[in-house]
Amino acid sequence: MTPLPIPDPDAEVRSERNLRASLRRIDGWGSLAWREIHGVWRLGEATIVLEAPEWEAGDDENERLLFLVVDHALGRDEPVATADWVLRQVWATLLAQPAVRAWTVRPGPAVRASNACWSPVPGRLVLRLHLRLPYAGMGIDAKRLGRFLSQVAVFAADLARRRRRPQLVAHRRAVAVQRALRAALPGVGLCAFLAEGSILPRGADGGPAAGATPLAVPAEVAVTVDLGPLGQHRGLGIRQGVTALAGAPYHGKSTFLGAIASGAEDYPPGDGRERVVADASLVPVQAEDGRRIHDTDLSAFFTTLPGADPRRFTTARASGATSMAATVLQGLAGGCRLLLIDEDTAASNLLVIDPGMRRLLGKRLAGTRTLLEHLQSFAATGVSAVLVAGSSTASLVAADRVLIIDHFQPQDATRAARQIAGPRAPISPFPGVFRHLGDDPDVVFGPRHFLRIDATEPERPRLRIADRWHRLDLRRSGWSLDGPRVTGAILAAAWCCRLAAGGCSVEALAQRYAAWIADSPTVLDPFHTALVTVPPWPLVLGVLERLEGVRVGDGGLTGPTLAP
Repeated sequence: MTPLPIPDPDAEVRSERNLRASLRRIDGWGSLAWREIHGVWRLGEATIVLEAPEWEAGDDENERLLFLVVDHALGRDEPVATADWVLRQVWATLLAQPAVRAWTVRPGPAVRASNACWSPVPGRLVLRLHLRLPYAGMGIDAKRLGRFLSQVAVFAADLARRRRRPQLVAHRRAVAVQRALRAALPGVGLCAFLAEGSILPRGADGGPAAGATPLAVPAEVAVTVDLGPLGQHRGLGIRQGVTALAGAPYHGKSTFLGAIASGAEDYPPGDGRERVVADASLVPVQAEDGRRIHDTDLSAFFTTLPGADPRRFTTARASGATSMAATVLQGLAGGCRLLLIDEDTAASNLLVIDPGMRRLLGKRLAGTRTLLEHLQSFAATGVSAVLVAGSSTASLVAADRVLIIDHFQPQDATRAARQIAGPRAPISPFPGVFRHLGDDPDVVFGPRHFLRIDATEPERPRLRIADRWHRLDLRRSGWSLDGPRVTGAILAAAWCCRLAAGGCSVEALAQRYAAWIADSPTVLDPFHTALVTVPPWPLVLGVLERLEGVRVGDGGLTGPTLAP
């Protein structure tokens, strides 16, 4: 199988007239006649490529790939935002009532780069559609396919037409503002920013909850970020360090944390979170009973673990505490600068152990340190944390600032929390975290360049390695997942094994991945076997750490001590 010609200057581009003639001629013939229309064709003001995907047992042999290549008149700014907007138009118009069954990536709440629509060169778009070829009885229904191609031609002509598009302008500006806000965070000492007027609560469809109150920001916690031509933006600034979100049940603490987690991505106008941004390296930290852990040094948390060496801990079924510790340490090794922790989804015995329990267990807990005890050490090295705190004053001791969330609105409670919590323990240096990927570069792909992936259940996808199906459990990973995203993350993890070139640190691998994925979203799947969206590096690393057979580990090495 070879990559499809998009665009291929050596390909023969046949005329639309010949395409229509072929469709008339083969109408009613047997299925093999579809081969006559494979290739590159002119279609109105665009070019299309019709190809059969690589078939394997169980695939639908009537599925085809259609690539629409159009020189558009949409402008050249913000190509990812433009492609996302085009995909939304595809579903609103072209695929609203198609003449044949057709599909592509359906955009969700976030604006994501994908191989469903991309810009190979400025001013040109490639749109990828999957089709199920139509039949009328025992014969092919070429007339119905012709009607769909007419719909495609009308859609392409609209993209090529020069006219004002206020919605696209607003779409691009929203993305540009979010990227500028995110880039400005370190310079103003923030790890996250939630603009005044944002709608944080989510409805069942993922959009803003009906009747939700816009965010109001008190003066004592408000900051204004000046983006020059993109305006001044006032909102709640989450400063670098440790921030605790306290409050009564059902008042919005987890909603606030979820909004911050969403801030690693961009959103279109009307979402309510289009000016909520956070450090893109963030990692949600949850307890994941049963997850795989390989060769991870957990000695920063545990001095002893029954039947295991905490300095080289490996298990196929981790406990809640060991899984959460591994997520923290693996995230730090991969470049995470923001940890997000919610008491409701955390392992309570890793988060905090109260003095009474320590007295009861005595030497059994000797040397055991909790996550809350480490947060100030992390902050001293530039790793911030935001945690939901509703049941223990230990969270207040660890926090640099405390916000009370009351009816989904923030109030500063840092001074009162200080008086209640009392003095802090001295900050102790945290040992550096080092992770290394040193596998065979083909450990996942084998001799091929694509994978068989079943992401029908995105939180429990399957992938085929060496003729055997493997199940990946991402149910409690903390990430928002859908089919294209998790497929992209698995493919990216497979490519990272090759990018490591036989061995490199996870930190260096993060830089290689960023440079590689910046080329085009199609690098994830150059043979066009799956619809994917581009995954963030922390999610890719999470998949690498959980994949059976991929050996990411400490390798007996440690990094430098990270002192305050």
